[in-house]
Formats: sequence, structure tokens, C-alpha cells
Amino acid sequence: MDISNIKLKLGLTEDSSEDNLLTVLLSDAANYLSVYLEGNEIPKQLEYIAEEVAIKRYRRIGAEGITTEKIDVLSTTYSTDDFNDYLGILDLYKKENIKSKSKRLRML
Repeated sequence: MDISNIKLKLGLTEDSSEDNLLTVLLSDAANYLSVYLEGNEIPKQLEYIAEEVAIKRYRRIGAEGITTEKIDVLSTTYSTDDFNDYLGILDLYKKENIKSKSKRLRML
């Protein structure tokens, strides 16, 4: 997993000044996913979640402690857990992964 997709989504393809920060944000999101999935490696099909969470966290820099921000008529509410939108997918993956592990044939 690298930051190239994140840079593309943020429009930072020509700018490398944020690379270190994006790398840290992606690493933090990947570590959370790894712990949540109870494994060391994040499956390829779930890597996008770590990327999306890194983008959310990047865009929220400077407003980390704010839950709601109101400027004139515009109001923004920040989620307290960046992974909330993905918990259903992650739980489904965990459930399916447990099923496939329990169906293995073991020789004693």
C-alpha cells in the first residue's frame, strides 16, 4: 500500500511536500484495520478503506477536536470514528474469514 492513490484523489500528484504526512496517516489507518481484522495483513480488496480514512484525516487537520463547525449558513459535522462508514464491510469480511478458516480440513 502506498500513497499514490491518496495523492491522486487529493489532487496532489505534482506536490511531494505532504508525502511524509500522508504516509503517516495511511500507516495509522492500516494499523487500525489490521488490529480490527485481527490479522497482520490487510486484504487487497480492503486497502481502499485505509486510503479513504487517511483522506478524511488529512482533510480534517486543524479541526481534530471539533465535532461540529458552523460558518454563516454552512454547517459541518465530523464523525467521531473515521471507520464508522466501513464497519459493516469490515464485520462482514471478518465473519466470512472466520467461516472459511473453520471449513479447513485438518489432519492429526
